[in-house]
Amino acid sequence: MGKLGPRHARPPESGWDIAFTRMSQELAPHIGAWVSELTLRFKAFGLTTETQVRQTPRGLSTFLAVVGRQGLLLIVDITLIDGMTVGRQPGASLDVRLLDACGDIVALRAAPPFQTASEQVIAATGLEQSLTAVYVMAMGHFDLTLASASDSGM
Repeated sequence: MGKLGPRHARPPESGWDIAFTRMSQELAPHIGAWVSELTLRFKAFGLTTETQVRQTPRGLSTFLAVVGRQGLLLIVDITLIDGMTVGRQPGASLDVRLLDACGDIVALRAAPPFQTASEQVIAATGLEQSLTAVYVMAMGHFDLTLASASDSGM
């Protein structure tokens, strides 16, 4: 992963919106690379994907929808949580959730404590390690095996 830019001291609450926007921009390429790698893994399995990024009440969310022959299978939600919105303190953390087709949480990785610097958010989340964990959880929870994929024509 590339350099994230200068370290940020704990920002005052009044300037947190600007600091969070800057942090979102710094982390976007890292989150995008994470989602791209996960997308490649699902596509290699014969599944299709669609990605959406949008502002949510918790922060900035990236949703990776995984679609099989029969329709939507699961959604991976990776959200840069805005600490002022959720915890009333300046800071951010990455929250990774695995959702079923109805949007119900089937697995989640506990969000680490809020951090005030991009590199601290990445380090606290263990972003690279969580990639394989999310993939394995998705394949196991939704019983996606090579045999079932070839049987269903995926």
